[in-house]
Amino acid sequence: MEALIIAIPRHGSWEEVYERVKKGYGKPVWIELKVTPELFGNMYNYDLVWEAKKRKFLSIPARLTERGNVYLELCVQQNYGDEDGFGVEPDDYMTGEIGPDGIFVKPLHVD
Repeated sequence: MEALIIAIPRHGSWEEVYERVKKGYGKPVWIELKVTPELFGNMYNYDLVWEAKKRKFLSIPARLTERGNVYLELCVQQNYGDEDGFGVEPDDYMTGEIGPDGIFVKPLHVD
């Protein structure tokens, strides 16, 4: 059984953050989560992850899904290719989903 990962807001309670995201009516609202040992799982090789660990919080856009969960998505690495633009791969995005109770339904990950 996997351990539960709880979303801990940098300021205020999860209920307050959830209401703010809910009032965004599906549009992205920036939220800040405290960095805990479980938050990033095995993601180590992204500058954004290292920066968040150093600051001790993650700033990420969040929007409400049709099921009432909070969907998180943020670009963690832009892939530019060489100076002529050859070898350009799609950017890498970190995504995750948090239930209304503040527990991750889908932990943060990069596909």
